[in-house]
Amino acid sequence: MSERELYRLERPEEQTLPVVVDVPHAGEWIPDDLRQKMEIGNQKLRRDLDLYVDRIWESVPELGATLMVSNVSRYVVDLNRAADDVSPETVEGAERIDEEGYYQDRGVVWRTTTAKTPVMSKPLTKKEFKARIDRFYHPYHKVLEQEIKRVRSEFGYCLLIDGHSMPSMGRKGHTDPGRKRAEIVPGDLDGSSCDRTVRWIVEEHFRDAGFSVRSNEPYKGGWITRNYGRPDKGIHAIQIEVRRDLYMNENSFRMRRDGLKRLAEVCSNLLPKCGELDAKALRPPRGTRY
Repeated sequence: MSERELYRLERPEEQTLPVVVDVPHAGEWIPDDLRQKMEIGNQKLRRDLDLYVDRIWESVPELGATLMVSNVSRYVVDLNRAADDVSPETVEGAERIDEEGYYQDRGVVWRTTTAKTPVMSKPLTKKEFKARIDRFYHPYHKVLEQEIKRVRSEFGYCLLIDGHSMPSMGRKGHTDPGRKRAEIVPGDLDGSSCDRTVRWIVEEHFRDAGFSVRSNEPYKGGWITRNYGRPDKGIHAIQIEVRRDLYMNENSFRMRRDGLKRLAEVCSNLLPKCGELDAKALRPPRGTRY
């Protein structure tokens, strides 16, 4: 895979919806030069990836919205983390930042998997870390930010849907170990990343389709939602987590095609409803600087 294929950006022939959908964790690609320096060797690690989520949202461009998908494994770089979210054990000489939304050992570069198995054989030097961020992280976010601004400029506001999947049960180390999760978890940082009507529409849509829904529990929204969600500036961001057992076997990672098809149809049907939201309420006040 070339550097130009780090991500996939698909715009519609005509942008008819003020929506950008991004999928940052479905990719599996680990460049050979980095794999050689990792503890994982030739293993094909899939446990912590949002496998097939890009397939769930693949019809987005046909519906008049923008789709952006990362092809890079989150074991290389986690695009849903802040660029300085590391620990001293991950990057030599790094400062430990104890702030909400910072994961440190599984920050923007993962030192271990969620199963506590090592990903890295040794800490990165600051030079190596900067090179990795410049190579994989900044290009994705530069383009995502440009797309959000383009759509906002055209419609006066933009709705960003951050697409993810989650284990059906909380794992050890999670905030809800051993607990069965709702099938759909919208996350809007407890109402701060988007207008409340956006979350209401999402909740109602999935409940009407027969799914159990529990907003902001256990996931309120990651760095993408936190960073881009600026309702006062006309950018409304919501994270949507779908439970993995709905569309795949969580042990073998084999796709359940019937489950994926159902999810894809329901997610596709959500987008037109986003275009029916009160545009006046979602636009920022006059004079707001973008």
